Amino acid sequence: MKVNFEKYLLGHWSNKAQAQSDPQNFASLNIVWKKIEDGYESMNYKRYRGAYDPYRRKYHKLEIVSDTEIIMHNYYTDWTPHEDCDMIFTFDGNSWTGRLIGNNCRGYRGHRIVSHIQLFGNKLHNMDQGYDDQGNLVWGTEKCYRYIRIKGE
Repeated sequence: MKVNFEKYLLGHWSNKAQAQSDPQNFASLNIVWKKIEDGYESMNYKRYRGAYDPYRRKYHKLEIVSDTEIIMHNYYTDWTPHEDCDMIFTFDGNSWTGRLIGNNCRGYRGHRIVSHIQLFGNKLHNMDQGYDDQGNLVWGTEKCYRYIRIKGE
C-alpha cells in the first residue's frame, strides 16, 4: 500500500489558480514531496520567495498499518522526531485523508497545530492552523488550500 500512497503524495504541488482567483484569502504556495535516502522530504514555500527560502521543511517516515491506514512519522531535518506531530492517513477507495494523532503537536513558536490533508491523486487539499494557549486562531485559515500537481515525482 506504500506504493499507492506515494502515487497520491509525491510530486510538486501548487495552489496558483486558487491564489490568483482569491488573493485576499490565499497566498500562492508550493509544496514539494519527494523520496530521500532514509524516507521522505516535504518542503513548503511561498511562490514569490522560491524553493530556496521554504517556510517549512520536514523529513518523514511511513509506517504501514494496513492496506488502508498509514502513520506518517514527522522529523526535523536532522532526523530528530517532531514530538506529538505524527499523522494518520486512511484510504477510503478514492482518497487518502490525514490528520494529526492527538492534540499535542506544537510548532516552533509554541502554537498548538491542527492539520488536515486530503490526497486525491492529482489534487491535494490541506488546512493547517496554529492556536495560542487561549484557543485563538493565530495563523492559518478555516478554508482549505487547494493544490494541483504540477509535476510528478
